[in-house]
Amino acid sequence: MRRMSYGRHRALKLCGDATVGKAQSTLESVTAPRLLWGVQERSYSPTIVAGCLAAAATTGALLAMGRRIGSVRVLFAAIGSVPLHTPIAITIGAAVTGLVLHLVGAFVWSALAVRLARGFRRRFLAAGLAATTQFTVSWIVAWWTGRGLSSVLALGDRLVYAVVLACALVVGMRFAFLMSRNAPTDARSL
Repeated sequence: MRRMSYGRHRALKLCGDATVGKAQSTLESVTAPRLLWGVQERSYSPTIVAGCLAAAATTGALLAMGRRIGSVRVLFAAIGSVPLHTPIAITIGAAVTGLVLHLVGAFVWSALAVRLARGFRRRFLAAGLAATTQFTVSWIVAWWTGRGLSSVLALGDRLVYAVVLACALVVGMRFAFLMSRNAPTDARSL
């Protein structure tokens, strides 16, 4: 550790020349914890982090849109009616099926966005492409089957949904890639 002087103030340079090239140390030893409660570092997949954020944001958007329409269950029942091959009926079973499918879909779109972001190196482009693909697939499903989210939402609501998805993916990938960059890279520190 070396001291650097900037005018009247002094600062310690924490990652001096001695620590360059070495892996970060963990918060606590895995084999012999020294603290009252063990604190261990965890690294999660960027897809899981971005997917959780995208699922939360888009579910919130659908709840707000459903409330404005008159019933929150309408939108999730519309999603659930596609695999059930039933007309859109506001039942608990269709709504729960739709909610589960919506959450799975959010993780699928986040996996696509993360994969594209690693290839393009541009999160905005990857998230926009994933949201555009979701918008197009939703429209094709509604056109083909007469059911689905696009069959009950107006065009403006579908565009808002796509923008919310894209923004959530950008923020989720930024957070996920930041976490993976700060994760320990040495096998001994895990």
